[in-house]
Amino acid sequence: GIALVSAWEQTISNLVNVCTNHPLELIYLGGVTTALANYMQTRAQRNVTAERASVIYAMDPVYGAFFANLLLGEQLEGWAIVGAAIITVTAATNAFLDLSSSSGSNGDGDSSLPTTTTKTKNLED
Repeated sequence: GIALVSAWEQTISNLVNVCTNHPLELIYLGGVTTALANYMQTRAQRNVTAERASVIYAMDPVYGAFFANLLLGEQLEGWAIVGAAIITVTAATNAFLDLSSSSGSNGDGDSSLPTTTTKTKNLED
C-alpha cells in the first residue's frame, strides 16, 4: 500500500515537472506528431479499402521498430523479430493478393454470399 502511494506521488511529481518545464515540447508531441499524423492517415485512408487500411495500421509497430533502429540504434530481439516478420508477411500477402476484388464477390470480400437487391415501397404512392 505505501509503495503504491509513493509510486503514485512520484508519478504525479514527474508529470507536473514535465508539464511545467517542457510545455512547447508537449504541444509539439501532441499537436504535430500525434494529431497531424493521425489526420494525414485518416485523409489518405479514404482511397483504401478497410481491409488494406487495417493491415497498414497494423504495420505501425514495425515502422516504429525500423525507425528506432535507424535513428536510435535500437535492436530487435527474439519474439519481437518474429512478430515484426509476421506483420510484414501479412501486409505483403495483402498487397499481392487483393482478395476483395476477386470475381464473383459481392463487394465485401466474401464471394460465398449471394448478392441481393431490395426494393423499397415509396410511401407517397
